[in-house]
Amino acid sequence: MISQQKKIIFNKIENREAVRISFKYASDDMLILINSILARVLIRNDQLYLMNSLLTMVRELVVNALKANAKRIYFSKKNLDINNPEDYLKGGISFKEEIIGDFDFIRGDIIQGEFSVSLSIIPGEDNTVISIRNNAAILPIEQQRINKRLALAAKCENFADIYNEIEDDTEGAGLGLVLIIMFIKSLGLQVSAFGISSDDDSTISSITIPSRLKPAEVTTPVKKHILKEIDGIPTFPDNVIKLLNMCASEEASIDEIALGIKRDVALSTDVLRLSNSAGFITTNKVDDIGVAILKIGLKNVRSILIASTARKILESRFKMFEEIWEHCNRTAYYSRMILVKKKKSRDAENAYMAGLLHDLGQIILMSVDMNSIKKISYITRDRGIINSTVMEEIAIGISHAEIGAMVAEKWKFPQMLVDIIRFHHSPLRISPEYSETGYAVYLANMLCGIEKHKYFFSYLEDRVLEFFGINSEKDLAELHASLKSEYDDIQKRR
Repeated sequence: MISQQKKIIFNKIENREAVRISFKYASDDMLILINSILARVLIRNDQLYLMNSLLTMVRELVVNALKANAKRIYFSKKNLDINNPEDYLKGGISFKEEIIGDFDFIRGDIIQGEFSVSLSIIPGEDNTVISIRNNAAILPIEQQRINKRLALAAKCENFADIYNEIEDDTEGAGLGLVLIIMFIKSLGLQVSAFGISSDDDSTISSITIPSRLKPAEVTTPVKKHILKEIDGIPTFPDNVIKLLNMCASEEASIDEIALGIKRDVALSTDVLRLSNSAGFITTNKVDDIGVAILKIGLKNVRSILIASTARKILESRFKMFEEIWEHCNRTAYYSRMILVKKKKSRDAENAYMAGLLHDLGQIILMSVDMNSIKKISYITRDRGIINSTVMEEIAIGISHAEIGAMVAEKWKFPQMLVDIIRFHHSPLRISPEYSETGYAVYLANMLCGIEKHKYFFSYLEDRVLEFFGINSEKDLAELHASLKSEYDDIQKRR
């Protein structure tokens, strides 16, 4: 049913016609459809850079609408009058305890009930209007809280000013609206670009996106500090640059390269360690640099030299985050093997290197401002935000992905690496020539997040899933299980 809907909707988007979908419950399939619709609209408007922010806002509004509907169903089941202040207070407390964060508890009642949600996208010559409507009017007590939240968000200039308000109240009425206003501002829009209105039987929230839009430049003390830190990061040592050039040359011999690596004890250790890691499946343990080069190939040696040197430079200046490097190692293996398993192994080695380096910026960001990272992590999880980059951008003014890309540019990494590091959370923005490798790294990173319960199947870009022939959550689970099992088995044997 949804696949048929997609074809009709996508044709309408291409023809710049209005699109509308209705639903009672936001299933994974429905959330994926919403992702796809927004992506197609933004691609059509050449505004794909808005994807993460817009998707976060739309999902927040959808959740608010579903929550309002669920609240009315819940009050009816409990025989409480939602218009009675005493009943509202009593029911609000138990609704928060029993339902918030677990709509499955009354999913059947929602599906069987009369309440629904609709998403409309209306293209115009100068703008696109995205509206979410639910057939439940806003109550006076809800309106008061919404007005208070909107006023707070309108007057605050930065995320830090409102964080305590967000952190202390999880009941939800108007809470997500604060985040939406902060996103609206970060996109360079006036607060009036967002609107919420209600009549006797419905509530409509809308976001107006101009056809010509320049996102606001957010500058914070933390961002200034980070940019200063990036300026101070040293370039790659001459001996490493020489070795990298030798690996790329047809004239250099393996013996010469091995000798150059052996002269640097730390480099030798890393080459042997990574050669014996899960990324490179070898029959026996490799304990000689020359043998390592022969077994894994010059292309992979080059990847190891880049990853090893990057880690050494960062750890000499910043804190050591072993958990991030372990995540990068796992992502690298998954990235490589996704391409191998899907018979697209031409770029497997590049995918491995990009996986190793995709979170460079996280090291710097966490070293410079761990306090903000903790706040961002809390809100990202609590609000079900798909990835942290959008929160980093509105709170700090720069994301860990952008920080990593800036470092990669400073170190003169290949454009393929710069592109994938910058957009590893936004795969549709990766240059088409690097998309195969970038999609693998994106999917690998998301699978690692699913293992940590940070992400869910519905978060995934359907274009990436289609590219790899993944047609269902079951397909993804099978791929994930095989990758995890293989990686864990190899780790145990090392």
